[in-house]
Amino acid sequence: MGRKSMFTEEGTCDWCKKPSFVTRHDYVDGKYHHSCQACYDMAKIDVRLFNQGEMQMRERMAQRAS
Repeated sequence: MGRKSMFTEEGTCDWCKKPSFVTRHDYVDGKYHHSCQACYDMAKIDVRLFNQGEMQMRERMAQRAS
């Protein structure tokens, strides 16, 4: 049995703006974007860096509030 593709939803890639089969990337703030297979690696890095920065900002705000 073959491996199931992550790119099963038709849509527009939020990185290259081309119509394609896409996969979803979730942000910690509840938003999400979609990437095609060609942009997947860059999108994964982009979302990971945003999420890390967001978590650091939340931690700093929580420390200031206490």
